[in-house]
Amino acid sequence: MAESNGELSYEQLVDRYPGVPRFVILKLDVQRRGIGLTDRAWDAVQAPYYRHRESTTYGVRRDENSGRASPGPLLLRDGTTVLVSPGPGFGNTYTIDAVDGKFFIFDQGKQIDEVDFSPRPDYYGKKTSRGVPMESIASARPQRIDIQPYRHCHFWDTGDQCKYCAFFTDRIEQRQLDSGKIQKELNLDDIHETVKEALKEPGRFSQVNLTAGADYSGSEPFENEVNRYIAVLQAIGRNFTSRRFPSQLIAPAYTKKHIRRIYDETGLSSYCPDIEVWDERLFKWICPGKDKWVGRDNWIRATLEAVDIFGWGNVYTNMVAGVEMAQPHGFKTVDEALKSSFEGCEFFAKHGVQMLSLVWRPWGASEFRGLKQPPLEYYVRLVQGFHDIRKAYGLSPDNDDFKHCGNHGDSDLNRID
Repeated sequence: MAESNGELSYEQLVDRYPGVPRFVILKLDVQRRGIGLTDRAWDAVQAPYYRHRESTTYGVRRDENSGRASPGPLLLRDGTTVLVSPGPGFGNTYTIDAVDGKFFIFDQGKQIDEVDFSPRPDYYGKKTSRGVPMESIASARPQRIDIQPYRHCHFWDTGDQCKYCAFFTDRIEQRQLDSGKIQKELNLDDIHETVKEALKEPGRFSQVNLTAGADYSGSEPFENEVNRYIAVLQAIGRNFTSRRFPSQLIAPAYTKKHIRRIYDETGLSSYCPDIEVWDERLFKWICPGKDKWVGRDNWIRATLEAVDIFGWGNVYTNMVAGVEMAQPHGFKTVDEALKSSFEGCEFFAKHGVQMLSLVWRPWGASEFRGLKQPPLEYYVRLVQGFHDIRKAYGLSPDNDDFKHCGNHGDSDLNRID
């Protein structure tokens, strides 16, 4: 049965695209539409095994005054990770219910499959020597530690933020920042101690990820930000005996001088300047801050130059899949959008850069709130195409695969190669 809007349903697409596992297709649709938890499910995820954090990166919560913590990433039955926050969805939201000690996902009342949530890490609930809650320093995915060392994006100061973005708009976190309960810029000792404590949990984490809001201040653009990341990476690196440690930095496209400094002065192993959208005209419209402070041509040039430093396959970039169809200026058809994105993916692959995709969600705090998303079939075709292009050039996204990130349907496909 097709969906009421005439688009092919999850079940129809499972039959039409046998090369894409059903769990990947379900993941894409769950990220695209969102999830809601029943009261029983909300009660169940408050258990010590599941309870994660009250605030979220994008400010999507069931009830900000409830005092309830959200669960960690969703886990499908084959181990696929789904990064999706419970809260208002973007269409026909999936529902998760708790029944007899298990979680199940439903679509309009029909049970789809059994699911679970990533368990709470051991370091949650502990504090640094300065008395700072470690969970406010680093959040946890199933196998990755995420740290945001600077919690403000200066593109918002001038209205130049990416139009799809709702980064750092969580109301609870903003109140905590305003009150001083949590810090805008994290303390280096807190970061070092939190990572040290997290690594004590046997087999839990295999990578540290850094990202933050853009800070273009300094004697030249992004100089202060680069200095901050170097200091943070050095603090993290004190926890490792090897020169390089499993890590990724998601940051702007820096000059080659800055990229060289980061590589030489830290143990960072992979660098990811996200271009977000490939088409030149749409890049200028959707990412005005990136266009203003770097520019698309410079962004591409810097990404390719980073390969000379980090090596083939160790430089990444992402697109927010679907924003290239945002109206009124985006592509009108799925075929046009896919053609553009595949062009970008192949261009980067030829130069040793791994381009991945993540599902666009029209957050309520973003300029693109309420806009229509592409159909699920667009995402299925996109992830298959991205995977095939990278594979043709001998690229495997080891630093951004299902274990280290879990946000990309296309890198999930590497599990079946």
